[in-house]
Amino acid sequence: MRLKQQSNIYYMHTTLRYSNFLKFAALTLLTFACHLSFGQSKYNPSDLFPALPILPAGNEYRAATGEPGPAYWQNQSDYVIDVSLDDKNNLVTGTVTVTYTNNSPKALSALWMQLEQNVYKKDSKGVLAGLFLYKNPEEKITDGGFDITDIKLNDNNGAKIDYQVYDTRMQLHLPQTLKSGQKISFSIHYSYRFPVNYKNADFQVNRTDLLQTKDGNIYAVAQWYPRMCVLDDVEGWNTLPYLGNGEFYLDFGNFNVNITLPSSYIVEASGDLLNPEEVLTPEQLKRWKLAKDSSEPVFIRSAKEVKDAGSRPAKPTCTWKFKMDNTRDFAWTASKSFIWEALSFPVSDEKRIMACSLYPAESLKPNSWARSSEYVKFTLQYFSKKWLTYPFNKAVNVASNLDGMEYPGMVFCAAKDTGNMYWAVVNHELGHTWFPMVVGSNERKYAWMDEGFNLFMDNMATKEFNKGEFIGYKEIDIPVTALFADTLKPIITRPDAIPGNQVYTIEYQKVAYLLALLRNQVLGAGRFDRAFSQYIRNWAYKHPTPFDFFRSINNSTGEDLTWFWKSMFIENFKLDQKITRVENSAKNKTRIAIENMEKAVMPLVVEITYASGQKELRTFPVEIWEYTHSYTFTANKAEPVTKVIIDPEQVYPDVDRTNNVYQAN
Repeated sequence: MRLKQQSNIYYMHTTLRYSNFLKFAALTLLTFACHLSFGQSKYNPSDLFPALPILPAGNEYRAATGEPGPAYWQNQSDYVIDVSLDDKNNLVTGTVTVTYTNNSPKALSALWMQLEQNVYKKDSKGVLAGLFLYKNPEEKITDGGFDITDIKLNDNNGAKIDYQVYDTRMQLHLPQTLKSGQKISFSIHYSYRFPVNYKNADFQVNRTDLLQTKDGNIYAVAQWYPRMCVLDDVEGWNTLPYLGNGEFYLDFGNFNVNITLPSSYIVEASGDLLNPEEVLTPEQLKRWKLAKDSSEPVFIRSAKEVKDAGSRPAKPTCTWKFKMDNTRDFAWTASKSFIWEALSFPVSDEKRIMACSLYPAESLKPNSWARSSEYVKFTLQYFSKKWLTYPFNKAVNVASNLDGMEYPGMVFCAAKDTGNMYWAVVNHELGHTWFPMVVGSNERKYAWMDEGFNLFMDNMATKEFNKGEFIGYKEIDIPVTALFADTLKPIITRPDAIPGNQVYTIEYQKVAYLLALLRNQVLGAGRFDRAFSQYIRNWAYKHPTPFDFFRSINNSTGEDLTWFWKSMFIENFKLDQKITRVENSAKNKTRIAIENMEKAVMPLVVEITYASGQKELRTFPVEIWEYTHSYTFTANKAEPVTKVIIDPEQVYPDVDRTNNVYQAN
């Protein structure tokens, strides 16, 4: 077709009279000039609109439609944990019994486990990498982390399993091969020491900690037991060391956890409390049962009762028993200082849950923890209605020394936070229920798939909360152009390879901004929300990769968004749309040429103002950039144009707006 068109043009040129030829040539040159940037553009259409897919082909495990394939598999890890807390030495000691089911098609001769808290040992990779810093590296301090006593099979012989510890990983050599479809059960006797070197260490990343309060320490207990590494069809064994930024990748399974400690402590945890009558006073038990059906907060232990010895059972120790099914992790908290309030509310027509807030007296402030129940209720109801029903029977919000950290059914938020920051942290940490507690992505490699997705949802929830109480606080606290700085790593970069000062910008803010852009400008809210919900349903309690997400959105919306995923997520491309020519005329319609100066593209929105003052808004799809870096169009009115603006509402991330405006002299 193109050769035929060129031949026709040549024939016209040779048959026209000379004067007409000059007029035609002039018009041709004018049109030609409108389309060229004389080598200044960096844009290459084939980078963003390739014929061959940039995503790997679908297979029997992961379908090309972005869904789990017909042969998708994942292994299951079930835990029974019996531990005691030595609060004098800040030491957890006990046994974790693991029942591991090999659903993979491969027989296994060895297993891998995670010992993340070994990062607190003085010579760990995390310390040497600089994410965990010791103020005085020459001073001898007590290591945190795990000590393994032994590992034994749970069979008639109780044979020992040989193992080696490599920093934050542990390899178990099985005495017999674990075939596909088989289970193995083994017990690990271990101790775990809290990292409490307040004077000697300055931990930049802390996900387990102690908070000292006037009425006693608050233990935030996480990554506190040896956990199975994930074996999947993508990477095999996922054994990246824990360095700090990259969080966690875990199997789903069932938990039964028993925690013994002095009876003066209040304990809460991820799962359902099985024995309230054994660990609560008669009055607390009455209040606990009342709270399970109360839409208003009930104080199981009030601020006035914290110092009252009678607010705890009169026996040396209590064993708190919890159970949680189909979950990826388990965390708990304990303190003598806790005020404990609880209420219940529906998260769907069929389901009602219990929500608990535990905090010290210092945090009981009107613009802080006094609003915990309100924030928890709104967040879980909003996300349940918008995306997927909250999956657990209980939600626990705990005041801690952590700025914010999430676990299934339990979150740790800063005891000191107030105002907007307190709302933002509670909303964000609870939002992690959906990513990654339900949609179990690999946080060690793709932190943006939980942090960025979650912040995107948080921003939507904030607009809806209490008639916009917190609207006015910036969703992005830097200029949008800073999200595309040349120094930034691409979103898809491994978390531990991202400089510390870029983590929040890339993994949180840029991803949240881009998803909102895709939702509000490219696809439309209804279309995007249906696709995002479908992705959550498809991968609930499974392990998606970035490619699964990209393909899921593509297929649900019916769009090939390669240009978006490639430029915005896989690369750090920039957008710069420029007005290159406005051919104004008093008699003819004005021709306007727009050029892509950088490597990224977006749909084009142009506002035209005529001499009469009338305005015209033109929108063009992203497909105008499929084969060229320049696009020329004609205004609708045969009237002089006085002004042209690209993207007048500034909804797209153009990095140079100085070339977005034409103003007639």
